[in-house]
Amino acid sequence: MSSIQKIKNSKGVSYRVHIRRKGIRTITKTFPTKRLATQFALKVEGDRQIQLAFGGRSNKTTFKDLVGDYLLKEYQGSYPREQKSKLKYWVGLFGDKQLVYITKSDISNGIHKLPSHLTNATINRYKAAISVVFSYACREYDLPDNPVRHIRPLSEDNARTRYLSDDERKRLFVAVRQSNWNKLYLITLLAITTGARKGELTSLKWSDIDFDRQIAYISTTKNGEPKVLPLTGSAIAELQRFNKQDNSLVFDSEVKPGRAYCFTKPWKKALKEAEITDFTFHSLRHTCASYLAMNGASLLEIADVLGHKQIQMTKRYSHLCIDHKAKLINSVMGNI
Repeated sequence: MSSIQKIKNSKGVSYRVHIRRKGIRTITKTFPTKRLATQFALKVEGDRQIQLAFGGRSNKTTFKDLVGDYLLKEYQGSYPREQKSKLKYWVGLFGDKQLVYITKSDISNGIHKLPSHLTNATINRYKAAISVVFSYACREYDLPDNPVRHIRPLSEDNARTRYLSDDERKRLFVAVRQSNWNKLYLITLLAITTGARKGELTSLKWSDIDFDRQIAYISTTKNGEPKVLPLTGSAIAELQRFNKQDNSLVFDSEVKPGRAYCFTKPWKKALKEAEITDFTFHSLRHTCASYLAMNGASLLEIADVLGHKQIQMTKRYSHLCIDHKAKLINSVMGNI
């Protein structure tokens, strides 16, 4: 049963809703107008899930506490610093606000407040970061609905497939071999020959390398699953030059023990010396996939190497498979 109480004070008139139901804590909320109070009462009275939410943990828990609990108990993906950084943005907006009072409009406004220079893909990652937290709240805190799922993602341009030509690759290898950081050639070689992400490579430990079987183990990828990287003979030979035979990082920082070395400056310097433009370290992953496509690998095989869960992500390389497809069609259908 609900009731609406008219309250007069120095600030004016407001209306407080009281909703009492057997088995749940009394729900109270104050509104500036009677119309809003009545709408709230009707909505809550007609939805048992909302009643449980306002009388349960989601009514008492702040967004800041939820994020802390999620990162401690639920988060299992890679790149924890990246995830924390995105959630820090949302905590700055909703930190002390109770979960049940965070609406779709609040989140939409938060998305619009993100820096204008961010790409659609990056903005979608911010949206995904808060969405998984609200999904966790639905499971563990009796939240009746995830408001983020009602917000459509922005369109993304995933067509970029910049990769190294043979001549560019040769020039880059010369430059990275001459770098002041003696492991720049190694990490570049691994990126091209395995298709691994930068974060996957920088998190590798010497104990993850099986030199006898010529493979490397990645315990957790961006998709939250383990992966095995086959290593070429040249990669194994280069790894052997630095092998410490312990549990330290392969690409460790000499200044900050236990942290990966930040090689942004030597990488940019190498690109400049090699006269390569419009190219990022992530483009080495595209280079790996493109080389595979141009040498007869199927999209499924490329997806397996890159660790794509959805073949749609791999279709950007389909145009590079044309020569292989032509040979296949001619060998099978040529005599018809």
